[in-house]
Amino acid sequence: MKGRIAAFVLCLTAPAIAAPPQQASVETVLGPKVYRDGDVIEITDVSATSPRLEQGDTVTVQGRVRLDSRARAHLDLYLTRTTGDGIEETDQTQRMTLSEGIRRFNLKITIKHKGVLHLTLYDTKTGRPFGGVYFGTAVQMKQVEHWDLNRYLEE
Repeated sequence: MKGRIAAFVLCLTAPAIAAPPQQASVETVLGPKVYRDGDVIEITDVSATSPRLEQGDTVTVQGRVRLDSRARAHLDLYLTRTTGDGIEETDQTQRMTLSEGIRRFNLKITIKHKGVLHLTLYDTKTGRPFGGVYFGTAVQMKQVEHWDLNRYLEE
């Protein structure tokens, strides 16, 4: 009888154990940013599995983007590693292709390394960045406040 009760309890708790961690809105601070005239990325909500935005957390970023400087671009949610070799694994939930105009976005990343998050606009032909914004906790943004993104504006 005890074996049946234990099996029953295990069956009831198994879905709770297997469920992914819940995300909640977290407060973020904007860091270094640069855009071409007419382009802008506006973050309206960041939700994550913890407010620390650190290794192991899953983060979803929602907002609006205006693309005026070219007909098409990619908007990517990436992590710039602050330690290690800089190589970062990506998946399809981190990127979307944009056409000129205003569009909403919803991008997701699981943080696999130490680093800082950013949304960046990339040219679809050259792959070069041409605008973007870093965001994260106040402590993270204090660490990168001196970063210069003007290289994004070089053609």
